[in-house]
Amino acid sequence: MNIEIVKMSSKGQFVMPAAMRKKFGMGRGERLVLVEREGTIIVRPVSRMSEDIESELCLMDLAGKGWAEIEAGKAKKLGKTAFLKELSKW
Repeated sequence: MNIEIVKMSSKGQFVMPAAMRKKFGMGRGERLVLVEREGTIIVRPVSRMSEDIESELCLMDLAGKGWAEIEAGKAKKLGKTAFLKELSKW
């Protein structure tokens, strides 16, 4: 995960760091979709959005809840073997 801090201008603009633009192949004029969900803003290139946006948002929601559990110390730590065993149950 890469975290960057940017500053918003008086016009509501911010500059996405060059490394992120390069990583996602984004250039001038790239169209972005902004999604506000439960106090979080998600920025994605339109070209990378799936057809089934609702499923994608549900997956993002699950990931967010999982991350919140990790930050709250509620997550289990598993070794590789235990993790793969747990994963096989899914």
